[in-house]
This record gives sequence, C-alpha cells and structure tokens, in this order.
Amino acid sequence: MKPATARLRILLIAAAAVAASAPATHAETYFGKFIGKFVAEFDEEGGGRKVTLMEPYGFIDPYGKEWNVPTGYKTDGASVPAALWALYPPFTGNYRSAAVIHDYYCDNKDRTWQDTHKVFYFAMRAAHVDETTAKVMYSAVYLFGPRWGPGTQPGQHSAAIQATPEQQEKVVKDLQALVDKDNPDLDVLLNEAKRIGLQDTSALPKRPE
Repeated sequence: MKPATARLRILLIAAAAVAASAPATHAETYFGKFIGKFVAEFDEEGGGRKVTLMEPYGFIDPYGKEWNVPTGYKTDGASVPAALWALYPPFTGNYRSAAVIHDYYCDNKDRTWQDTHKVFYFAMRAAHVDETTAKVMYSAVYLFGPRWGPGTQPGQHSAAIQATPEQQEKVVKDLQALVDKDNPDLDVLLNEAKRIGLQDTSALPKRPE
C-alpha cells in the first residue's frame, strides 16, 4: 500500500451523496452487496493491521457498478491516525470489508476520488455499520483522504486538507456532534463537513469538490 494512502486513509468517516434523482433515492435504502467472502491473512508483525487478501473480493454499489479487488492485494485496512484509534481501532469493526475496497481503489486510482470515497460509505452501510459511524467516517475521508485528478495537487482548489492529528481529531469530534444532533442527509453533511474543516483547521481548500 502506498505511504500517502496509508497516511490519508485515516479518518474513515461516512456518508454518501444523495441527489434528487430516483436512483439516488434507491441508494438511500439499498446500499449494494459484497461479492465473495473476506478471507485475509493477517501479518502479526504489523500488529495485525496488515493483511493480504487470500480470495477475490468485491462490491456492487447501488447503481450496479462493480468494485473488484484481486487476490494478493495487501492493505492495512481501516487504518486511522493514532489519535483516533480509540474511536476506530484497526480491523475491529464491520467497516473492514468496506476498507479493503476503498484502499484498493485509492491505490490504483481507476475511479474518481469522489466515487471512491462514496463507495466507502455504501459498502460500510452494506456491511451493517451504523448510519452515524458511516457518516462520520465518510465525511472525514472526504475531507482528509486521498485525492487525484485535476486540481488536487497541494495548493490547488481541490486538494485534500493538510491538518495536524489534533486538528483532524477536532474535526471528527465536531462531525460526530453534528450527526448525533441533526443526522443530516449526505449532501448537507458534506457541505457542513467543509464548513467544519475550514473552521477547525483554517486549511480547507477554498473550492473543494
């Protein structure tokens, strides 16, 4: 797994965009399904956080698009910053099935970063991660996670936030409070996440995608 992905895959947070179309409405109630079983070999030397996929694995999102991961893929799963391990310990939650899908596509960049982060939300919900946790993890990954494509280089308008672990933790706590209080839909969640990121880090890109 690439170092940049390992650093930024971090804040596993959740939510997925809800558009005003009929397919998006369907996505709110049907999150997709996994293909195969999660069979992995854990690396004890890595503290149990490094795994190698032993069988092909995949996910079909609510719109019918397949997200396949090949046998032999190595990942650290749902890794998060050390400051957040108490909230999201690596490989202890249902989100690990979603994390391997997300890690793989963050590494190979075959799909857009927006779609890759969104499928993380769908896959978490399909894996029975509760709505609050999924929204928090998705929104944090959206803010701090890997980005690629036009405008995503450091200093450009769609670059990911650069923030200290302390700033990231503050953002996550504020996102948790927001979801607990208002449980916003996914569009509102992302707008609020951008506002919170700007407020808590003063480093959010001016025009995030």
